[in-house]
Parts: sequence; structure tokens; C-alpha cells
Amino acid sequence: MGVSARELWEMYTKSGKSFLRLHNSGEAVRMFAAALQVAEGFGPKDPRLGVSLNNLAHVYQVMRCYGDAETLIRRALEIAAQEHGPDHPDAAVCLANLAGLYQAWQRYVEAEPLYRKAVEILGKTLGEEHASMATLLENYASNLRKLAHDAEAAKAEEWARAIRERRAPPAPGALAGSPLEQLAREVQAIKAEPPAAVQNSEG
Repeated sequence: MGVSARELWEMYTKSGKSFLRLHNSGEAVRMFAAALQVAEGFGPKDPRLGVSLNNLAHVYQVMRCYGDAETLIRRALEIAAQEHGPDHPDAAVCLANLAGLYQAWQRYVEAEPLYRKAVEILGKTLGEEHASMATLLENYASNLRKLAHDAEAAKAEEWARAIRERRAPPAPGALAGSPLEQLAREVQAIKAEPPAAVQNSEG
């Protein structure tokens, strides 16, 4: 019996994450690109397509191939908005990913409204005290500091601090129900590992 498309996608995705953790970006790109090719066959309504686009985009961001990453994230955002609406958490994750990319790219002015919109959407859909908001707020605050918006940054930092004090961190995949939202937690886990280029949104 042959390998199913689902199994193939899972195998490529798991391999890509493993290579990324080993800092082998070239092989990570190859695996995530293969996963994306399989996911294209699932159709735009399948969340695995968005996951694959964001996974590959993240590797390109790590490699500082910012233009390639931007194209992929924008496509993921377009799909999420079309399939679920612009105010769905999936769209917020894509907005946050795009904001993080622009922050790494030192395009801080363009990142700011994207972060703000992502915070707004997740605050309304998941709740302002949801544990997943903390990392997003911290990245938002970091970008605001780059723009010398220190008062706004301090408010975002205090908000994030309050969330962390009140709630235990969610387990990987606990942001919300869909695989695209789970990706946000997985990407943050990867960013917490060395090298310094992937520790936070600034790259």
C-alpha cells in the first residue's frame, strides 16, 4: 500500500521542523517546499496549505530571504481571509507573522499596524487575557521601541506581563483549534532556540 498524501505531508513537515532545529536551513527549505507541494493538492480550504506556506516563509525569514518570505505569508493571509474572514484568528496569525517579518527586515513602520491589527483580532476572538497574547504583545512592544513609541510599548509590555503572571504558558499547539494557529506556538518555540537570529521577531 502506498503512502497517502496526508502521511506524506506530515512526514515532510516533521522533517522540515527537525532540520530547522538543527539549523540546516537548506534541507528545511527542501522539506517544507515538498510539504507545500503536497498541500496544494488539498485545496485552499484545507488549513495544511496555510501551515505549509507559513512554515516555508519562516525558514526564508531565518535565511534573510525576506522577499520570498513576504510572498508566502501574504498568500497565506489572503487564503485565511477568504476562507474564514479577515477577523478570524488564522488571519491574525498571518498578520503577526508578516509583522514579525517586517520587523526582522527593519521595516518597523509597516510592521506596526499589522501587529496592532493582530492584537485587536486575537483580543476579540480569544480574549484579551488569553495566554497566547503575551508573546504577540512582547513582539509588538519590541517593534514600538524601534519606533521610539515608548509609552505605547510600556503599555503592551505591562499587558503581556500581567497575562504571564495570571496564566501558565499553554502547551505547544494550544493557541486555538486550527493547525495554522498551532503553528504560531511552534514557531515561537523554534524562535526560543539559538542562534540569536531566530530568538525574536527582530531576527
